[in-house]
Amino acid sequence: MKGAIFTALAEMVEQEFGLETWDFMLQDSNSDGIYISTDTYEDQEFINLTLSLHKKTNIPMADINRAFGEYAFPILAASVPELTSDDITLKEFLLNVDRVIHVEVRKLHPDASLPKFNYDDDAEDELTMHYSSSRKLCMFSEGLISGAAKHFNTDYTLDHSQCMHDGHDSCTLQLKFHGLKNAA
Repeated sequence: MKGAIFTALAEMVEQEFGLETWDFMLQDSNSDGIYISTDTYEDQEFINLTLSLHKKTNIPMADINRAFGEYAFPILAASVPELTSDDITLKEFLLNVDRVIHVEVRKLHPDASLPKFNYDDDAEDELTMHYSSSRKLCMFSEGLISGAAKHFNTDYTLDHSQCMHDGHDSCTLQLKFHGLKNAA
């Protein structure tokens, strides 16, 4: 996992819970807390940090990952301004995640372990995303979708009808858009 994820997590925790919580997380997870955004770190370190946040706050892990995804969206989106412009919709952006964004990330970071998305795009106001990843961070993806919806000023509903955490090979995220609006 890239260091940029860890630095974003540190920012969110310090902002939302305070520096003492971040310090607790580092101590509890035996982490030195030094992250370089372009370096790669073990997935287990991220898991250990979020487990420590759960231990400190009693917030369910799914909620932690969802909140972090929402927080991280603007940080991650800053690296692809052409795909977050006023000219596209939330749905168009989501369709570009696997087709464009992940392709570009792989060019810059060939060692990156990215989730895979497949899509069912059968209606103008709906999109089904099939998520698969060995990390099983589907709730983080839900948070990223929420952050993107805020950016694109679009209301939506999401039904997470199938989940890898329940033994499935992939997660099914069914989105229904309510007024496909462009970014403000």
